[in-house]
Amino acid sequence: MRIGDVTVHSLPDGVLPMPPTVLYPDLPMSTWRSLPGTVDEDGLLPVPFGGFLATDGQGHRVVFDLGGGFAPQLIPGGELPAVRELLPGHLEKLGCPLDSVTDVVLSHLHIDHVGWASTNGWPTFSGARHHIHAQDWKHFVVDGADDAVRDKVSPLGDAVVLWEGDSVSVFDWLRLVHAPGHTPGASIALIESQGQSLALVGDLFHHPAALDHPDWRCGFDWDAELGASTRAEWLERLRETGTPLVGPHFPDFKPVTLR
Repeated sequence: MRIGDVTVHSLPDGVLPMPPTVLYPDLPMSTWRSLPGTVDEDGLLPVPFGGFLATDGQGHRVVFDLGGGFAPQLIPGGELPAVRELLPGHLEKLGCPLDSVTDVVLSHLHIDHVGWASTNGWPTFSGARHHIHAQDWKHFVVDGADDAVRDKVSPLGDAVVLWEGDSVSVFDWLRLVHAPGHTPGASIALIESQGQSLALVGDLFHHPAALDHPDWRCGFDWDAELGASTRAEWLERLRETGTPLVGPHFPDFKPVTLR
């Protein structure tokens, strides 16, 4: 994907087939079966996980979200996904060794987004700043909402850059915007260059089918009511600006332009 001077590559890390009711507990299976190509013959929704790499002409190499990491257990008590641990290999194929990544942006601190933050207790991206909203850091690390997440991100130490408030500009083409609901510090990354734009939405939406239904409750939302209002607000905002959006759980990591 080309956004002005910025190039964005998808970074698949794996695929986790799951019952769609895990993601959207209020929806009957008939809803998914009426949507062609969503569930497989076993009634499971193949949910990709991973991230994105953005590069510019100034040498910045920014990874957005870090997938499940090594031997990911993404659902408590669940089995390891058959397809997993792909993200580092994709970076290598793109000519981006792990130690060449300059920045990591975490949309939020759920385990399927922070998996490669550390490996065996050491930062995976040794030279990168890791941008995290302060509210998520407090919720997951300081207050200890998830031990697995805390174990993944605590080794980052001084590489963590906490940001606060409604938004922050990381580069002239990259702005992070607070979009709470899924987690307290969930955020969206807006890439804007030469009049073009792309929104990396994290888990604001897990599947393109939900773009027509911001009221669909996600089973992993920290605050369901706030999550729904945030989704509705961003749909209107992105539609007005004509900004395509994509998330790390979208099929084939393909962006969608709202009509």
